[in-house]
Amino acid sequence: MKRLTAFLLVALIGWNVVLTILYLQVRETTTAANAQQQTTQKVEQASVNITSDVTKLVADSENKVVTITAKARGQSIDSGSGAIYKIQGKTVYIITNNHVVADGDEAVVTFANGKEQQVTIVGKDELTDLALLKTDVDFKADAFTMGDSSLVKKGEYVIAMGSPLGIEYQGSVSGGLISGVDRRMEMDIDNNGVADWDVNVLQTDAAINPGNSGGPLINMAGELIGINSMKITDTSVEGFGFALPINEVLPIITELENNGKVVRPILGISVQPIEQLSMLDKAYLGIDSKVESGLLIVKVASRTPASSAGIREGDILVKFDGKEVKDYKQFRQLLYSHKVKDEVTITVNRKGKEIEKTVTLE
Repeated sequence: MKRLTAFLLVALIGWNVVLTILYLQVRETTTAANAQQQTTQKVEQASVNITSDVTKLVADSENKVVTITAKARGQSIDSGSGAIYKIQGKTVYIITNNHVVADGDEAVVTFANGKEQQVTIVGKDELTDLALLKTDVDFKADAFTMGDSSLVKKGEYVIAMGSPLGIEYQGSVSGGLISGVDRRMEMDIDNNGVADWDVNVLQTDAAINPGNSGGPLINMAGELIGINSMKITDTSVEGFGFALPINEVLPIITELENNGKVVRPILGISVQPIEQLSMLDKAYLGIDSKVESGLLIVKVASRTPASSAGIREGDILVKFDGKEVKDYKQFRQLLYSHKVKDEVTITVNRKGKEIEKTVTLE
C-alpha cells in the first residue's frame, strides 16, 4: 500500500511539472505572437501613413500638370510637360520649356481629364529656356501654389511630374532628393560649341526623362519650386536631373506675360574672345602678346550705344561697369544684369592704352 501511495505521489508531481511546462510554453508563444502582431500592425500603419502623404500630394497635384504636343504642318514633332501657373477667369496660364514648343508652328495641351486644347504661345525666351502658354477652358482647372526655391535644402524630398516619352505616359510620377542647390549649367544656345550662357539650377536625383521637360518639381507641401528642364545623359552617371528654380522662373514669366518677350539691353558690338586668338592673330592685329583675356571688338553696329560712345572696331573690352571681362558668357551676364537706359562705364584697351567710355544701354 505504501509503495502504491508513493508511486501515485511521484506520478502526480510529474504530471504537475508537465502541466507547468506546457502552460509556460503556451504563454510564451502567445506573448510572442501578440508582440509580433503589434509590431506588424505598427509597421503596416507607418507604411500606410507614408504612402498616404505621397499619394495625397500626387492626387492634389496631377490636375495641375499638362502634356504639351508641339506640331508643325499638323504633324507632332515634339512633346513635353507643363505646370499650370495661374488661372484668370476661364484662361489657364501654363509654364513650360522653350525647347518644347520652339520648333512648332502650333501647340496642343492635354489636361489630366483627357481634354485637349489649342494653346496660344504668350511668349518664349531662348536664353532661359522658358515659355508661357495660355488657353481658355470650359471646365474647372487648378493652379499650383508657388513655393520659395531659396528655402530649398539639400536632402529635401521632392516629386517630379509629367509625361516622359509622350502622352501615353501622361501623369507619371517620380520622387527623389535635392542633390544640390545653386548649380551652374552652361548652355550653348547657337550650337557652335561655345557656351553662351549659364543657368542656375536645382539638382535632383528624381528621374527626369525626355517629355518631363517643362513639368513641375514639387516639394512635400505641394508647392511648385522648379521647372524640370534637363538631365545629364552620360551613360556613366545616373540620377542627374536639373530644374530651373521657381524664384528665377517667375520674373521671366511675368515679363513674357506683360511684353511677349524678355527685353534685354544691347550694346551694339560683335566680339571674339582674346583667348581664342593665336599668337599669329595677335601679331597681325597689333595686340600685345601679354593680353590674355577680354573680348576683341570685331564690329560696331551703327546708331547703337557702342557707336555713340566712340567704341571702335579693334578695341579690346576689358572691363564692364568696373568688373573685369573674362569671356563672352560672363560679359553677357554682366550686360543682362542691367536694364535698358542704365548708364554703365566700359573700359577698352586701345593699342595698349586703357580708355573709359560711358554708355547708355538701349
